This record gives sequence, C-alpha cells and structure tokens, in this order.
Amino acid sequence: MSNLILKCENLCKKFGKKQILENVSLDIYEGDILGFIGPNGAGKTTTIKLILGLQSIGSGKVEINGFDIKKNFEKAIEKVGAIVENPDLYMYLTGRQNLKLIKNMYKDVDDKRIDEVVKLVKLEQRINDKVSKYSLGMRQRLRNCTSNFA
Repeated sequence: MSNLILKCENLCKKFGKKQILENVSLDIYEGDILGFIGPNGAGKTTTIKLILGLQSIGSGKVEINGFDIKKNFEKAIEKVGAIVENPDLYMYLTGRQNLKLIKNMYKDVDDKRIDEVVKLVKLEQRINDKVSKYSLGMRQRLRNCTSNFA
C-alpha cells in the first residue's frame, strides 16, 4: 500500500454566515492524482488554501505527510509546492505597501497582523523591497498573505 500523503477530515469553512465548505474529507496517497472540478464558488480554491494553511480552518483537520497543519505547520509543508492564484500586485510598490493597500478592504486588520502574515510566509527580509524585484514565488507568497486577512 502507498504512503498517505494528505488526509483531510471534515473540513468546514464559513465566511461570515455563508457556509463555504461542509465536512470535506479526502485521503491522497503517494502516486495519486486529484483534480478539483466545479463551478465558481464551489469551494475549490478555499479547500486548497485550507490544506496549505493559507486560510484558517473553521473546523476539521489536515495532515500532510503525517504532520498536522495546525500543530506542526513547517514540517507539514516543507515538501509542498503550490500555485494557488496568479498574483495581482502593484509591481512599483513594496510588498508592505501592497499589503497596506489590500488591508483596507478588510475589517480588523492592523499593522501587527501584516507583520504576522509576512513572517508566516517568510518574507520578512524582503517585505520592504519593490515587488518588481521579487521572484514569482515571492509574489505568490505575498499575495497569499491576504488570504490570512479573512
């Protein structure tokens, strides 16, 4: 039998009062290929972001390579690579300036929260550089910071 790579148990997520995901469970084994197919708003991207730890899980559990994403985030994702969305950022601004602009669309996001998510995606050393100087991966990580604002 192949190794269990990903285990999701009863994932649930709400945005406000709207239930986006309800009790999503799946097991992915080494060598498996999975495709998410569904209409806009079905929860495909949200599921992926929960799996990657880019959004907080309402309830349920995610394990990657046997590590719980909540309890041991760094070990869980150390061998994971993902492109979730195309980054749409202002290239002539710094990473921090981009995040400050985007935070205005969210309630209760302050500079402390920006610093927390920047640390989470490991951009502390480059957050004050212009985004035009970032690699694609760095831009994706910066864009994923905003997923943690919701």
